[in-house]
Amino acid sequence: MADFANFTRSLISELFAPEDPVTIHRSRTPRQLADDLIEFKPRFIHHPESIAHVRRITTALGADPGSIHADVPKLRTAFPDGGLNTGIAYAFQAHRDTWYGAPPQQINWWMPVWPAAAENVMEFYPRWFGTAIENNSSDYNYYVANTWRSRIKDFSGASDVRVHPAPVHGLPADEPRLCLVPPVGGIMLFSGDQLHASIPNRTPATRYSIDFRTVNVTDVREGRAAPRADVECVGTALRDFRRLSDGAEFSEDDVAPYDTAGAQGVKVFTPS
Repeated sequence: MADFANFTRSLISELFAPEDPVTIHRSRTPRQLADDLIEFKPRFIHHPESIAHVRRITTALGADPGSIHADVPKLRTAFPDGGLNTGIAYAFQAHRDTWYGAPPQQINWWMPVWPAAAENVMEFYPRWFGTAIENNSSDYNYYVANTWRSRIKDFSGASDVRVHPAPVHGLPADEPRLCLVPPVGGIMLFSGDQLHASIPNRTPATRYSIDFRTVNVTDVREGRAAPRADVECVGTALRDFRRLSDGAEFSEDDVAPYDTAGAQGVKVFTPS
């Protein structure tokens, strides 16, 4: 985990050299930062060392690379309050990843690249795990959302008009919240069905983090999963996951129980 953070810091430092990446928002405009990140993030995502680090981390923590499928690791940026927070640096409001088409077996792995703080990470709302909350996930189509990737510049630094599922009525002011801050070299795991949100960055430093997602092939095939009490989106991200041992995709037979059929909504897996 420390090696992955070091590797990522070196790439980011090279991108912004000779300036300090943690304070880069002071010298570059949101538009300039959007242009930098639109070029850089795909390069990081598809760097062969990135997925190699995912394989090493998951294996070191006990996972069998022949049983675990992972998506590509993503670099996230959270600029201080008032900075770029749309498009390529979107600050996610309260949501479940399953509202965005994530498979119900998904485990999220999250790690900081530079030291993070309680004022710039995420918060969780554990009271809602397995409990339905009214939301607009029925407006979200994963396959339509994939077409927005080529237009990410249109949503960066201006109005982000993409569909972002969220609770319809927000959260109560007294909502119990949980905030965890892993150290650099540490990592946090949580279900993709947990309700969580980005905390607006109230520190003077830009926060950089890495996240990737995994699913276990047996869980997928046997339907063992998180509750998914209120998911109504269309589509599944399961085809994005590759087996860590050899890069193999899930078969369409594996994907079919989790895929959708337009207005019918999300299918619920029922083991045969």
